[in-house]
Amino acid sequence: MVRKLLLTAAAGLTLTGMASAQVVILGSSLGKECFTAVTTTTMPTSTEERACTNALNSGTLEGRDLTATYVNRGIVRMRMNKFDSALADYAVAKNRRPALGAIYLNEGAALIAMGDAVGAIDSLEKSIELDTQDAHAAYFNLGLAHELNGDTSAAYYSFRKALDLRPEWERAEQELARFRIVEAES
Repeated sequence: MVRKLLLTAAAGLTLTGMASAQVVILGSSLGKECFTAVTTTTMPTSTEERACTNALNSGTLEGRDLTATYVNRGIVRMRMNKFDSALADYAVAKNRRPALGAIYLNEGAALIAMGDAVGAIDSLEKSIELDTQDAHAAYFNLGLAHELNGDTSAAYYSFRKALDLRPEWERAEQELARFRIVEAES
């Protein structure tokens, strides 16, 4: 008789627990207003989106600030449920700095919200491969994507890794609390 461990998750996954990272803008620029909108507003409006767009259209942003502002506007748009627009901003940012893990982390979060688990997994794994500064958030979102894709075991281990990287993180603890490990005979 062979025994194996099975993982089951109670109740469905909740997309409200999505994590996303922000890219820090260094120095002072018009992009700073967009950054502030991302870090201080969880329910942005067209005012915050316009601040980001004005910064991008100003012609004064360069290099990292320009890329970061595209990512930050994408976050604003994602929080406004404008996922296609957010993905467009992330695509521009990826073209500018393809090795920036935070772009793929945010792209993965948008894809989860759109129900594209496979695309989200690809983006989140790329984020982790690129050593995103917010690896705990990447693993958390990876757990959401795996669960959306029906892979309960991978979801559990991703949530577990998120909690290992950020001990006592309540959101990861809540997700893990839904799982039960049971022995099954085969």
